[in-house]
Amino acid sequence: MFVRLLFTGSMLLAAGAGLAQTSVLSEADEGEETITLPEDGERFVFRNRSGGDVTFYGQFTPTYQSFDDGEATTDGLVDNGNWNTRLGFRILQPLDGATLRLRFETGLSLRNSALISQTDRPQWIDWDRTWLRWFEAAFDTDYGTLSLGQGSTAADGAAGLDSSFTFVVSPTDASDGFGSFQFRDTNGNLTGVTVGQVNSSFNVARLFRARYDTPSRSGFVFSTSYGINVLNENDDADYADVALRWTGDVGDVSIQTALGYGWQFNDNADDQERVIGSATVYHDPSGLNLSVAAGSRIDGPQYGYIKAGWRADFVAAGKTSLFVDYYRGEDFVTDGARTRTYGFGAVQSFDDLSIDVYAAMLQFEYDDDTGRSYQDATGVLLGARWFF
Repeated sequence: MFVRLLFTGSMLLAAGAGLAQTSVLSEADEGEETITLPEDGERFVFRNRSGGDVTFYGQFTPTYQSFDDGEATTDGLVDNGNWNTRLGFRILQPLDGATLRLRFETGLSLRNSALISQTDRPQWIDWDRTWLRWFEAAFDTDYGTLSLGQGSTAADGAAGLDSSFTFVVSPTDASDGFGSFQFRDTNGNLTGVTVGQVNSSFNVARLFRARYDTPSRSGFVFSTSYGINVLNENDDADYADVALRWTGDVGDVSIQTALGYGWQFNDNADDQERVIGSATVYHDPSGLNLSVAAGSRIDGPQYGYIKAGWRADFVAAGKTSLFVDYYRGEDFVTDGARTRTYGFGAVQSFDDLSIDVYAAMLQFEYDDDTGRSYQDATGVLLGARWFF
């Protein structure tokens, strides 16, 4: 416990020092105008004379969600948990030979699609500290980047590389879109087995952590992090991650790859290890793209995922992105269990309005060796993302 408190305290002091430094650096000679108004096309970017800027950003993602469990349909208006409604700002300040970056971001805790189920429908607004996404200070130098505070772990996103531009309705797993819904058995009874329990990418997204990223060398970047979950008082684990990423082009094809490995050290349970990875390719002339991902808890469940997409100019308003995908999992909940999830859909961009309109349908199948039979289920998401 002492180590955790010391780690948390030192990180908060570092972030506070970064904020104080930014305040000094943004000041110019007294009596002079130091902040410029946003330019056209950058309505929420403010700059000072020393080269620093502050960017405000956010998005709103109202979505119609429907889930047919084989016996009944649960539907209604929700916030899309795949890419939830949020607000934030970034501060960027050049220093001598380095750059200081600060970031704050929070979800707005609107009724999240991941929390809806046949038996529970949360209030529309119920904010608590677990909705805080980013609170970090980062230092970019010729020797790499050091990040301190609440933010992405080293392996965050290593299982989710995707050049189809359809993540808002089609991430690697379906846990944020339909995670709390339960499967029914053939007698119509809710089983307690949820979509989120049997669809996982094993991603540990954001923690209060220290993270280091090397400079890019021939497209390769190595990252490592160590962190704790200060937002959830019931999580006493320590987390360590390493990841290796490569980005490059081969002719007209853009390629991104990532491989991550993580350790979860638990005080009152067995330690866990996981490995995740993904790759995505995009053919620029045609807009055709392909993404694959896989992951496993060591000595535990595992999965594979594939998505094929096409991004084209069907209408003048903006790009149209189409996709089909397939997820297969094994040994979730019980040994010998099998998960199959199929999906297809589209995202239409309206560039002048900063709006993406999306629709997707997913079919969920699950079976195990317990002798119980489960009904297939179908989920639908229809919505829009407005962003600035």
